[in-house]
Amino acid sequence: MQYALTSKKKSYVFLNKDDEHYYDIKRIRDSKWKNLLKECDIEYRTIYQMRHTFATVMIENNEDILWVSNMLGHTDASMTLQMYAKYRKRDDVKRASFLGAI
Repeated sequence: MQYALTSKKKSYVFLNKDDEHYYDIKRIRDSKWKNLLKECDIEYRTIYQMRHTFATVMIENNEDILWVSNMLGHTDASMTLQMYAKYRKRDDVKRASFLGAI
């Protein structure tokens, strides 16, 4: 039914009140994203930059890499590790402490 109403106007089935696609990144950026950043008192950055910041903060705080990978939509954790392994540096973590018991 909906397709019959909109298919002749555009290639998308669901359109907004202006007969345009709902998920136009420019519309989201200009009407929602910029306002949200301003409201949160965050300097402007792209949505992609914020995604990168999210991943970096999660990994820096030792979040499970599989969970972060899933949140980012990566096909597997190797892709996430390839991009973000450098942020796992933790100098304060004692390494191979089990060797002291041998």
